[in-house]
Amino acid sequence: MKKDAVAYLNTRKKGDFVAQKNEVENYSKYRFQIVEIFHDHRANATPPEKRKAFTAMLEYCAANDCSAIIIYDLASLARDMDIGLATLKNLNERYTVYFVNDDFFGSRDDPELRREAIGNFIVYMDRYQESARKAAAPASKKVKKGGGRPIGRPRALNDGQVEALITIRRTGTSISQICRMFGVSRSTVSKILNDYPELKGTWKGARQEAAEEPTE
Repeated sequence: MKKDAVAYLNTRKKGDFVAQKNEVENYSKYRFQIVEIFHDHRANATPPEKRKAFTAMLEYCAANDCSAIIIYDLASLARDMDIGLATLKNLNERYTVYFVNDDFFGSRDDPELRREAIGNFIVYMDRYQESARKAAAPASKKVKKGGGRPIGRPRALNDGQVEALITIRRTGTSISQICRMFGVSRSTVSKILNDYPELKGTWKGARQEAAEEPTE
C-alpha cells in the first residue's frame, strides 16, 4: 500500500516547477501517494525555516500526522551547505526525508534505517564542518614587496572543506550539486578531483537505488 507523503520544491527558473513536479510523481508512483505539494520560488538565499511554503509544509505535516517528506534534491534545500545540513537534521528528527535526485542514503522501504543513515551522514559531515571551521585557509608565503599582501588568488576551499567535498562525492553526489553546495565552479571541483580519478566523470558508486516496478 502506498504511503502518504508531501513534496517540497524550491525552484529557480520559471519552467522548473512543472518539470520537477513530474519527476516527483514518477519517483513516487509505486511507493507514495502525494497528498500535497509545497512550492517556494527563488528562495535559495532564504533559510528554509523562513520560507512561506516550507513552513506551511511543516504545519501541514504536524496537523495531519504525515511523516514522509519528498524533496527534489539536497542542494535545493538551501544555498548554504551549513544551513542545508542543519535543516536536514531537524527534518530527520521528526520525519523520513526522501530525495528525487542524488538520493544516496538508501533504505527507501525502511524508514527507521533510512533515518539512521541520514543521521550518520549528518554526524559525519559535522565532523568535517568543525574541521573546516578550525582550519583557516593558509596564507600564501609569497608577498608583494613592502605591501605585505599575498600574491595570487586565495584558495576557494580550505583543507577541511576539500575533505568534506571528497566525502560527499564518494557518496554519489553529482558534480553540479557539489558546486551548488560549496558555491564553487566546476573547474574548481575538477582540480580537486584530479588526484581522485575514480571520482571524476559520472560517479555511480552509490547512486540512487533503482526503482523496481511491481510485477503483476
